[in-house]
Amino acid sequence: MIRSTVTAHLAETDRSELTLQLNDRDIGVLATQEQRHYVMSGNRRVQLIAGLQTDPEDQASVMSTRALLRHWLMSFRELQINGLGRLPVIIERNRLSADFLLLMDSELILVWCPSKYGVYLHRGQHLYRQQPTFPPANGPFAAFCRQLDFYAFRPREGDDLLIIDPSFIDLFDPYDLEDLLGDIHQINVAMTELTRLAYSYGRDADTTWFSAQIQRLDADLELLSPESRERVAGRREPGRQTGSWSRQLQLSKVVPLLDGNVRISPAGLDRRPGRDQAPAARSGPQPPAFTTVWSRDEQEAGPMPIKSRSGGRQDRNREGSDLYPPKTGVMDRVKGWSPEGIKQKILKLHRRLTRLVPGSRGLSLLAYVAMWLVVLVILVAIIMSFGGSRKNKQTDEDKPKVTSQETSNESPKTEFEIDVIVKASGLRVVSSPGGEELVASVTRGDRVTQLTSPRDGWILIRLADGRSGYVPESLLLSPEEGD
Repeated sequence: MIRSTVTAHLAETDRSELTLQLNDRDIGVLATQEQRHYVMSGNRRVQLIAGLQTDPEDQASVMSTRALLRHWLMSFRELQINGLGRLPVIIERNRLSADFLLLMDSELILVWCPSKYGVYLHRGQHLYRQQPTFPPANGPFAAFCRQLDFYAFRPREGDDLLIIDPSFIDLFDPYDLEDLLGDIHQINVAMTELTRLAYSYGRDADTTWFSAQIQRLDADLELLSPESRERVAGRREPGRQTGSWSRQLQLSKVVPLLDGNVRISPAGLDRRPGRDQAPAARSGPQPPAFTTVWSRDEQEAGPMPIKSRSGGRQDRNREGSDLYPPKTGVMDRVKGWSPEGIKQKILKLHRRLTRLVPGSRGLSLLAYVAMWLVVLVILVAIIMSFGGSRKNKQTDEDKPKVTSQETSNESPKTEFEIDVIVKASGLRVVSSPGGEELVASVTRGDRVTQLTSPRDGWILIRLADGRSGYVPESLLLSPEEGD
């Protein structure tokens, strides 16, 4: 079983000529509502998109298309029962044909499409272009869609498949395309954004495209295969193997889009019978080519930026339009500076951090949140340390300065020594008359030694431990007054 979301979009020109059979629904010219966009999501054994080119003015073409649509509808229902291994029998019995075909199951993706389309696969964080390969060599496939390119590859959970005109992919930068498809997990939403951007640059972006997003793959049980049921019913020999055509397929090679949007066919593929031959190249001398500024600007138009990589990045189509650009000064560069470049770098870093664990979006987000929590804890610790140091500094400034108990080498000049008694309940001894630097504190009843006569109301005293300082005269008593 394969759980996927299949999307089909028809351009205006194809909507009037192309009919699509999406599983059991049809869209396009022969559909009842003539839809041009359809999204189907579900869990099925086989997913199918079959495209049939129809001339609505030709009644025979319309009738043939309607009959073929009924055959594809019955074939899709039979594939749901028997699996993709039954495809050769169904093609031979129903005489199926198509102008476009996409078939998927849990083990294989098959694509038949015109050479004007490219098959792209977004897997992991990168975008690849699939390369055409040789179609199955079995008998029923001998005349089946020989004029179309054939692709075959294995699916994985999380793959995004896109079938579109390569010229549309060339409109954009490959790095930006990978980032966009990695960020937007719905391919139809990403295509809507790309189409809107192309229109904003004046490009004709109305193109047909098909996509499939694979969410889950569950392998079919062997007992559900038609071969096992026929062996149990006795209609098939035990040693006879069928359905091995899928094991003999040559899988498509891939080229990363960063290495170029190129199509590389295997040797001899384009020369097979039934395929359109490319026109022969002209031989002989060629006339010289003269290009003007305008034609060169049109021919060398580069891809459009999906998002600006730097503040000074311009549209590549506009670069080189002036052969002699004016000189810019410092003030011109300052005026033209934009913070958009910094913003885009931050967003790009954010995208990388949210994809730290490849293949697991949940673990990536968990690691991203844990990283920000660690940063937040570090910031809070730094702020608290700065606040604590500032508070300690302020507390130290508020505290009065106290001299040490060590006696100074320089003893103050004394006039006499008289024992006096403190009469105040608490007395501050300071280093200088009227000063703020505290030497010691004494209380009522303590005996000190007066060393000088009063000067401006202050006298010099010596404490019992040898320290000296100044106190107001009015707060001391002589021994005689105390008696």
